Amino acid sequence: MYKKHIKRIVQDISDISKFKQQILFISAIMIKKLHLYIIREFFGCFIFGMAVFSILLVLNFVFDLVDLFLSKGVTFFLVLKLFAFYILNILTLSIPMAVLFGVLVAYGRLSADNEITAMKSSGLSYYTLTIPVIVLIFIISFFLLFFNHFLAPAINTHFKSFFEEVIMKKPLIKFNAKSVIDLGEYRLYANKVNNKDNTLLGVSIYKFENKDDKDTWRIAASSGIVKVCENGVQFTLHNGYWQKAHSASIKNMIHMTFKNYVFFIPINKVIKEHNLTAPEITSPALLKIIERSKKENLPIILYECNFWGRWTFAFAPLAFVLVALPIAIMAGKNGKGIGFVMSLAIILVYYTLFILARNLAENGYAPIRIIVWLPNFLITTVGICLFIKMRKK
Repeated sequence: MYKKHIKRIVQDISDISKFKQQILFISAIMIKKLHLYIIREFFGCFIFGMAVFSILLVLNFVFDLVDLFLSKGVTFFLVLKLFAFYILNILTLSIPMAVLFGVLVAYGRLSADNEITAMKSSGLSYYTLTIPVIVLIFIISFFLLFFNHFLAPAINTHFKSFFEEVIMKKPLIKFNAKSVIDLGEYRLYANKVNNKDNTLLGVSIYKFENKDDKDTWRIAASSGIVKVCENGVQFTLHNGYWQKAHSASIKNMIHMTFKNYVFFIPINKVIKEHNLTAPEITSPALLKIIERSKKENLPIILYECNFWGRWTFAFAPLAFVLVALPIAIMAGKNGKGIGFVMSLAIILVYYTLFILARNLAENGYAPIRIIVWLPNFLITTVGICLFIKMRKK
């Protein structure tokens, strides 16, 4: 009899254990689905935010591209290629902004629709609700780390090289009517510019012989045609004159008229083969330049600001998520309306702090490798304080 009771008890315990395992299994599946739901919600808002902030960041450049296409005769394919390079160029800034926007909007909507309250009532902790997005943003930050140090410099270099190539193919894209254009050591002015057939009307070309601008010569012509050659830019000018006046005496002026005159400017005077700037140099190469400049007692602050700024912007998403999560979750019914406005406010504070930190470093008040972390540190500190307040609420 006792054996039957013992077997029944063992069987009951076994059934309870299986039931608990089933509950845990179902719970794990539900939490996994919940995490996927939250990630989808965040990812949709993140993509939308990246589109919005990218448009805002490239808006000024878009007007230049439209002018290249409509007024300067550059083909739509070249304009589109320039736009693509520029979009990739600003990912360093747009991704952290999009992360902030995505968290505020996604969790703000969940809070406004009482979904956060329902999840909490089911026994879920804030850790369970926030961990999937935090892990995803860790991945985004490490991608940005690689992107900022290696990919962004290469994209900057390709963009600049391609833009210079476009200029060489379409030299008049640098020209605007009734404005002075610098072409190396030459300055050009034209009353009218026709980018379709590369013609100029009312042309004046100046060359300054020395730094004091005392001995100069000038070419003036009623019209001219611009042609790009292998080694430079050729101007074929019509009905004009060449004139030079000596600073010592006006009587020494030289004045010659012409019907047709071919004037050549070497291409390396117009578009010099550029030296790589700090944004175009990968981080390992940048560190070598910094070390070499230190040994030669050359200024290094701009290189250091660029190098450490790459670290700061890469980890900015982590600072943003810590401050955005508690704000969105505690927003309640106002959650849907805080996204864009709150994003702009936090971004303004962050980049103001970054500029302040950079100015302090450039003026020698603090080492750049420490002070550059000021915006991340302050935003993270505020986020931790808000998290503590949220858990107590």
